[in-house]
Amino acid sequence: MNKIILGTAQIGMSYGINNQTGKPSENDSIAVLNEAYRRGIRKLDTADTYGDAIDIVGRYHAGHNKFNILNKFSLSDGNTDIIRKVERALRILRINEFEVYSYHSFNDFIANNKISKILMKLKKEKLIKKIGISIYTNQEFETGINSEMIDVIQIPFNILDNNNKKGSLITKAKQNGKEIHTRSVFLQGLFFMDEGNIISKLRPLVPYINKVKSFCEIQGMSINKLSLMYAISNPNIDGVLVGVDSVEQLKENISYLKPDHIGSIIKFVETLDVKEVELLNPVSWKQI
Repeated sequence: MNKIILGTAQIGMSYGINNQTGKPSENDSIAVLNEAYRRGIRKLDTADTYGDAIDIVGRYHAGHNKFNILNKFSLSDGNTDIIRKVERALRILRINEFEVYSYHSFNDFIANNKISKILMKLKKEKLIKKIGISIYTNQEFETGINSEMIDVIQIPFNILDNNNKKGSLITKAKQNGKEIHTRSVFLQGLFFMDEGNIISKLRPLVPYINKVKSFCEIQGMSINKLSLMYAISNPNIDGVLVGVDSVEQLKENISYLKPDHIGSIIKFVETLDVKEVELLNPVSWKQI
């Protein structure tokens, strides 16, 4: 479980293109956190914009073991007082230090040098262990790699947005001493959708997804397993962010983490070379 980072977007709000159940109850969220800790998962990915996820995690921490928290901060609310943001979030979460405190927006990273200086100060004061950035494009990835202050880079990475798209940059990042975390392992649930429910502008991805489904059928494995094992088996990836809606889904995903089929999985996935790169970024889905 060392590489698994449990996402909390599903805890704090209704999340994902294939989400049919909405936001889980707080009791169900607490049950997910309990099961994750019991299974050896120790890291949670939170964000200022994930609804009430931080509050729920904080209430969990009040009566249970504590997770290491990787939080993405946002300046979209107009509040640029990072010191107060950090102190307030630490109080709510009932922890003393963030494992990683990351820019959620690349634009915030490049636009405000004052914020960077404050983050470095908070790192020295041990309120933040590592400074991170969440990126979307390879150009942003390159900038993060070349930044001396950035310790951790969170990138989208999955069976379609794969080593063909990011492999050389991941290698370069590791050579520069960066810690690499990945998200979008299931592309927000797109891989599990029935073909007829995929919106028209995303339909160019259908042939790739169907090729994946055919491979999985031949190999006798699920797309979940293929997706998880492809990311987790990459030695240059330090953490894989996985979000779940329920305890059952968490248990199911954990059951796929077995070191079999690795060679065939990697060989197959790297035959997939999506030409419609813009469709691999869920941010663009809001515009189509």
